Amino acid sequence: MLRAGAADWTSGTSRLDVGYDTAYLHRAAPLVAQDGRISFLGDDPDARALAGPGTTVVDLRGAVVTAGLTDGHLHPASGAERTMAASGLTGGHAMDANGDSLAVYAALEAAGALSLRLRIAPWCRPEADDAAVADLVRLQGTGGGLWQVAGVKLFMDGTIDNGTAWLETPDCHGESAHAYGPDPQRYTEVVGTLHRAGVPTATHAIGDAAVRHVLDTVEKAQAVDAGGVPVAVRHRVEHIETVPDDTVRRFVSLGVAASMQPTHCCEFTRADHTDNWSRRLGEERAGRAFRCRDLWDAGARVVLGSDWPIAPYSPLKVMAGARHRRPADLSLPPHGPAQALTPLQALQGMTLNAAWAAGEGEEVRAGRVAVGYRADLTVLADDPLAVADTDLAALPVLLTVVGGRVTHREAGV
Repeated sequence: MLRAGAADWTSGTSRLDVGYDTAYLHRAAPLVAQDGRISFLGDDPDARALAGPGTTVVDLRGAVVTAGLTDGHLHPASGAERTMAASGLTGGHAMDANGDSLAVYAALEAAGALSLRLRIAPWCRPEADDAAVADLVRLQGTGGGLWQVAGVKLFMDGTIDNGTAWLETPDCHGESAHAYGPDPQRYTEVVGTLHRAGVPTATHAIGDAAVRHVLDTVEKAQAVDAGGVPVAVRHRVEHIETVPDDTVRRFVSLGVAASMQPTHCCEFTRADHTDNWSRRLGEERAGRAFRCRDLWDAGARVVLGSDWPIAPYSPLKVMAGARHRRPADLSLPPHGPAQALTPLQALQGMTLNAAWAAGEGEEVRAGRVAVGYRADLTVLADDPLAVADTDLAALPVLLTVVGGRVTHREAGV
């Protein structure tokens, strides 16, 4: 399928299936990639005519090609990337850069062993002074062909389960009543500095008060843009586990991405609210758990991820969880079925929206299956939009391609 040097490859297939938005999904569509980008989509004879002596042709025999699946929130570790590629992942948004991880990424890429396209947001620690923040600004844009520092990760609170989230009303134990770790005013100052420098931020905010403070901070930063000139910066909030209606609407007006992990809802909460997370919050707040659909319907950019290694990284499991909201025992009822995403929305949450949140959508042509777009592709044995929600996680991944280079190929393909 791939010529040496990862320059050209052709997917020899039979027809384009209509009825879907072809920016995201092609079923059996003849496709040619060259120099890391999609160079042709069209009829089979025309595609085969483009194949030269150095081009390897693969017949996917009716398989489905989607834009490469990207995990919107993970914490990668060296050595895991190969397995991640086998799951269909072509990229991830890494929410840390601890120790020598950047050097590890560089070494992996130099050895041709980096199989994910990583966008990395180093952690700005709560105690960071102005000099440390300036260092994070200078680090932006550094990296290699497949990995790049692009953003800063911050924390606004902890977790609901251990009483360290920041809630507008304390939990049933009287905990989660204040910000955990960072000083809210210092957080606002740091985000303002990063915003004026054009640096996107990703803030861990789980409780309703924490999310509200992040949105207040972004609003203040936008109001005092550098020299009175608006700075186009895409900020995002990570997790967003329980928020009221007025907060949902503010994501849209402020242009803040909602980065969410539906498997947290599936694996760590229950529909009957007998789990620790739900008991701490009480019925009203547990009833507005992980409002993926409300945020989507309001017009927010919802990005899906796993938070691996906290939860499994399989992108098909993540999308399945967004659709069925059930735990591993699929016979159990869903938690908040009204918050389920449609199949197409779930796919967009790990393709187009992930690219947009990373500043890589239309700007660098990523997240779609279209001519001129990056050849980051995931090939599945069947149509992920037609497969039942509860069957999606087991859908075979036949091929994974990053920048025109095969990173996973199932036997027999």
